[in-house]
Order: sequence, then structure tokens, then C-alpha cells
Amino acid sequence: MTSISTKHFRWWLGIAIAVHFIILILLGLSRHWGYMTSINDLGQFDQAIWGWLHGEPFLNTITLNQQVNWLGLHFQPILIVFVPLYAILSSVIWLTIAQAFALSIAAWPVFLIANRVCQSEKAGLMWALVYLVNPFLLNAAAWDFHIISLAVPFVAMGMLSIESKNLRILFLSCLVILSCKEHLGVMVVGFGLLWWIKNKSCKPAIGLILIGAAHSILVLSIIMPALSPTGEHLMLEEGFGHLTRYSWLGNSLKEIFQMLLFNPIYVIKAAMFEMGGGSYLLVLLLLFLGFPLAAPLFLLPGLADLAANILSANPMMGGMFSYHSADLIPILTITAVYGVERISRWTKKFSAKELAGFVFITSTILGYYFAPLPLPGAQNVWAPNHFFNLPDPIIQTIRSKVGDKASISAQANVGAHFSQRKQIYRFPNKVEDVDAIILRLESPTTNINNIPEKMKSDRKYFATTLDAHLQMDRTEYIDTIEHLLSGSKYGILYWNDPWLVFKRGLPNHGSHKQIKQKLYQLRREWQINS
Repeated sequence: MTSISTKHFRWWLGIAIAVHFIILILLGLSRHWGYMTSINDLGQFDQAIWGWLHGEPFLNTITLNQQVNWLGLHFQPILIVFVPLYAILSSVIWLTIAQAFALSIAAWPVFLIANRVCQSEKAGLMWALVYLVNPFLLNAAAWDFHIISLAVPFVAMGMLSIESKNLRILFLSCLVILSCKEHLGVMVVGFGLLWWIKNKSCKPAIGLILIGAAHSILVLSIIMPALSPTGEHLMLEEGFGHLTRYSWLGNSLKEIFQMLLFNPIYVIKAAMFEMGGGSYLLVLLLLFLGFPLAAPLFLLPGLADLAANILSANPMMGGMFSYHSADLIPILTITAVYGVERISRWTKKFSAKELAGFVFITSTILGYYFAPLPLPGAQNVWAPNHFFNLPDPIIQTIRSKVGDKASISAQANVGAHFSQRKQIYRFPNKVEDVDAIILRLESPTTNINNIPEKMKSDRKYFATTLDAHLQMDRTEYIDTIEHLLSGSKYGILYWNDPWLVFKRGLPNHGSHKQIKQKLYQLRREWQINS
């Protein structure tokens, strides 16, 4: 029979999850309505789902400026679950709700595991809160929607099913995980190995290992290359910008395995020291005071993401203000639970509850400081113009004027508001070919020029600044708009400061003086030398 104290702690957990969920929804919606979401993230997912309802499943024209199948870029068939929801209401709000719910609800299996391991509901609540306030998790919610967030509760459930020896839940969790990202077959292999080691049962473990290995081979070697416009996995090829992440290891899976096998010292030196993998690992572990290292076997399911993030040439994947580590956080939290229990048995100086308390205090302080929220004393690195924004009615006006069938080139940070169409590109791509160009002459952030000296040579990749939101150098942005104003191919369809919409074939006259004054004002505000 559940005790009063058990009900008490579970009620507090339920309240914490609900509050966390509401905060993440408000954060996600405010970012979208405040033009801090991106055509290259939210817009891509929106178009891929919308395409299902218009005869183009997994449609993508944004990434490579040509029509491709999204599964050839990222293997994420779980997007199909949103199709019926889009049939009811075609809106990215579904994605925001799903991400917030997934990240918040994963605290429940964390609580159940900690309760079982520590034999204490109080400890279970404490560890669940450690998970909820983790800055990597909070900042994952501050990015656009990403499929990896949907895997998070199933990763936590997978860990719980191993602790409770529930094979059915483990297999179901792994099936969902496999539908979320191309490299997560390796995670399923890790779950199989952990089941084998912890529960001393080889047949289910071998089954999971084979499923995970088969998934990796089938997806990475056959399905994705077949759907890729180049015939190869883009992340292994040169010349695709931020998509080119692992070509330094080789241009095929075979070459990568050979590099890892025959040049491990070179790979470790490059990844851990030259590319920042060591500092990334250090930060992850310090958030848990290093306690996961006391129970390293429970990190096995996380090796896939750790390897993917550490070996990536794109430094964003190893950053706290990214989303790539979201599914590692439940694994690290749960591994820390086991680690603390082991350490408390080895030493009599501190109890497991006291050690958990130290982690809780550390996580709370760092979670507060690095929270993507306007809290007193917090970094709030995204620095939005306003914390909470409401929908802009002008969006619908522009959609009506442009038309649903028009091809458009849209400013990166407004593109996700117009991505439900068969041809959309990130401005300034395709500016000579599209029917309309949609721009918003205003920064969504007060973080205009706060860039570390070492990043100034390539400031558009410093994720929290204006250039990153525009996904182009702001000087080039202004110059391109002035070029369009002086040209004859496009005329002004709509001008309502800060909105500017060009349309092909219209007479090139109208509000040029007002727009030029606006651009001059932006040059001054954005510290651009004329």
C-alpha cells in the first residue's frame, strides 16, 4: 500500500513536472512568435510533415536549395506521428507541445529508478529535480523543435526497464528510439549490453544488439545513401557546411572504422583536445560532480551520442546551449544515481542522500545561471527582445498576399512561419528565381555584437547572436536588400515596418525612401560600417 509520504513526494513531482512543462511551452511559443526560431530547424520539420498532406512525404527544399527527401538528411520517420495532428490543425504548435512534454515527463522514470535504487521517495524526487533543472536540458528546449527530444522519455524508460527487468517495455522503448535518429542503433546496442551485464540474460541482449546493429547498417549504408541527392551520407562528404561533420574521419563508414581502428591516438587527440571534446565531457560530468564515473557501465546506452557529439567537426554539437545532448541527460542522471549509491557503500563519510544533495545544489545553481530565461543573475544568452511574445497578425496578411503556391526566399528567423509550401528557401538563396522574398528588418535579440574575439571571423556560427539568427553576415544582409531595391526584377508587394516583401514582376517603386531610412537606421544599430 502506498504510504502517505510516497503520495506526498509524488504529488510534488507531479507539480514540478507540470510547472516545467508549462515553462517549456511558454519558452518555445515565445521564441517562435518572437522570431527566434529558424527555417533550418523548425521550418524543415514543418515542411516535412506538411508535405505528407500534400503528396510530398518528408518534403525538404530548404537544406540544399532543391527538393529532397528529409530521410536522406536525417532518418527520423517518427515525424509521421504528427501527420494526423496536422490534418486537424496544421501548426508548429504541435511540435512545441510535444517537445516540452517529452523533456518534462522523462523526470517520472528518473524518479522511479532513483526510488528503487535509493529506497527513498525523497531521494527519487531530488534526482528527478536534478534532471529537470539540468542546463543542457533547459537549453535544448530553447532551441527549435528537434526529434531527439522525443527520444528522451523513451531513453529514460529504457533505463527503468533494465532496472525493473521489464523486457517488453525495453523493446518498445528501443523501437521508438530507432525511429528518432540515424545513429541511435548504437544506443540500442548499448541497451542490449547493459541488459546482459546487469540482468545476466543473454538472449534478449543478443536480440537488442542485433536489432541495433542491423538498424545502423541498414539506415547508414543503404536507406540514407539511397535517399540522399548525392548518393552518399552528407555528413561524410565535404562541402556541405554545417552538415559536413565527420568527413575528417573518412568519406564512408568503412573509412571511418579504419580510421578509428588504426589511428586511435590521432582521433583521440583531435577530438578531445583540438575539437573541444574533452571540455565537453568535463562539463557534462561536473554537473553531476563526476558521480557517473563510479558506475560507468550504465553509460553504455549513451556512448552513441557521446561519440556523435565528440567526433563532430561542428562545435555546436558539444555545446551546452545546443540540443544534441538532450537524450544524454536522463542517462547521466540515472548513472549518477547508481554511482552515488556505490560511493556511499565504499565510504561512510557521506550517505547517498547527502551526496545526492550536493548534486542537487550544484545542478540547481548551474541550471539557474545558464537557464534561457530572464531570471535575475542568469546568463540568458539568447537575449530575446521580449520574454513572452504573442502571434503577429501580419503573418497571415503576408501569407494571403504572397499566396500558398508561390515559391519564396525567406529570412532565416522568419522562414518557419511560411514553410508550409512546396518551395521555400533561406534568404538570400534563390533570390533570382523565387516568386517572392519575405524579410523582417529587425533583430530578434539584443545580442547584436557580443561575440568572443576568436569567433568574430565567422560570427554567423556563434549561435546566440543576430548573425546566427539571420544565418548570414549582417553586412551582407543589408547589402543584399539594397541590391534588390536598386534592381528591376522585384517590386515591393508589402511594406509595414519592419516587414518587407518583394514580389517578382512588380514595378520597382513605392516606399523606397522609408525602407532606405530603415536600412540606414539598422546599419547604425547593428554597428555596420557603411
